[in-house]
Amino acid sequence: IPTDVKLKRVTVTIEVGSHHHRIHLHGLPPDAIIDYRGELNPVFNETLVSPSGRAFSRDPSDRDIEGFVVDKEQLMIGLLAEAHAAGCVIRDGTRCVSIDDSADGVQVRVTSDAGDEVLSARRAIVADGSFSTLVDQLGFNEGRSPGRGRIKFMNLVLDRVKFPFPEFRRVRFCLPSLHNGIVNMGPWPPGLFQISTSASVANDVNLQSILTTFTTNSPFSELFAGAKVVAKQACNMDLRPPIREAARGNVMCIGDNAAFAEVAIKGAIGCGYMAAKFSKEALDGRDGNAAYNDYWQHAFNFFSPQYNRRADGVKKITEALTDAETDDLIGWVEDRGFTGLPNDVVLKHREQLEQDLPAVCEKLLPREIDRGDRQAVA
Repeated sequence: IPTDVKLKRVTVTIEVGSHHHRIHLHGLPPDAIIDYRGELNPVFNETLVSPSGRAFSRDPSDRDIEGFVVDKEQLMIGLLAEAHAAGCVIRDGTRCVSIDDSADGVQVRVTSDAGDEVLSARRAIVADGSFSTLVDQLGFNEGRSPGRGRIKFMNLVLDRVKFPFPEFRRVRFCLPSLHNGIVNMGPWPPGLFQISTSASVANDVNLQSILTTFTTNSPFSELFAGAKVVAKQACNMDLRPPIREAARGNVMCIGDNAAFAEVAIKGAIGCGYMAAKFSKEALDGRDGNAAYNDYWQHAFNFFSPQYNRRADGVKKITEALTDAETDDLIGWVEDRGFTGLPNDVVLKHREQLEQDLPAVCEKLLPREIDRGDRQAVA
């Protein structure tokens, strides 16, 4: 993905064993290695599917592993064991309700079944996720735009699903008559599958109803004829721009409290590792905050104006097209053997699309859009 900022993203390689794996995080110091004993599900591609089952994929080959789905609970168990072995005190069932940063250090008030307590330290790393009250208390949100609003997510974890492809991959179903968003499907360890979707909180659509209809009364319901719902998960997220200076004073903010959830698992681990490294440098008298902010601003795509412009100008397929038009578009791409991210494909082959499917092209790409911009992506 092209960007106008030189990025140093965290990438991953995995030493695969029979029951024990080692995750190497590149872009971090050489000792950034995690022992992992959970399930590894290889993901080979990402495929967009139309209402009638026409499809095209992001990558030309279905045999190149592009990543792994890991069991987050098992990953956390291993990380907690490493932290405990290193001498960390782990307080489960404890919530931090307030924080104060001063020249003398940091004070946090925590609460648990045992009562309230005030803890003091020279420095703190805050990793309390989206809707962080602590980041707000510390003033990191001052001047931060509210962004494009709040979105809601829902995820069903399912057993006994008939997966629609021979290889595991991320599948993105487009069914505009059911939902003007995407229904995602993929592996969910251990040995299960998940389907998920999202919508603006301002939209009164019932996500559980959408997923139930998708599995019971849609062109794809046969995939779930024998399925059993194992778990339901839901959350809200704010589409706010990232905090640019995520470290100041005696505090470093990491993960989803400083940006939208695009940090993902490897990004979150990278933030945690580097925050610990640069906190130690700060304790040793060096400028750990500047070092962390430099890492933060060059580890993710969302600090690149070019990347942020990629979604501008091209309308979402499920919002702009009907079921029949979605079939026409995805079938058109499939028949010509095109691959790539949906909007990249549309923009790259715009002239041919205008000739073959002018009504579809007009809905996706209004005439006022600059034809020279070939970088937008759905």
